[in-house]
Amino acid sequence: MKAVQARLGHKNASETLDTYSHLWPDEEEQTRTAIDLVMSTRPTPAATAKTNEAATDGEQQAA
Repeated sequence: MKAVQARLGHKNASETLDTYSHLWPDEEEQTRTAIDLVMSTRPTPAATAKTNEAATDGEQQAA
């Protein structure tokens, strides 16, 4: 916040927050974004099964 305050030339952080706080995401938006990120990067069951099969094949070849 202090960096934004200084960049905008405000005398204190409260001036910056009073003016621009509506632009910062609220906690609900941050939570939604974090959940979306986690859910979009989770492997699908099919991908997990393929990974497990490949690992098993590799173990069998090494033995």
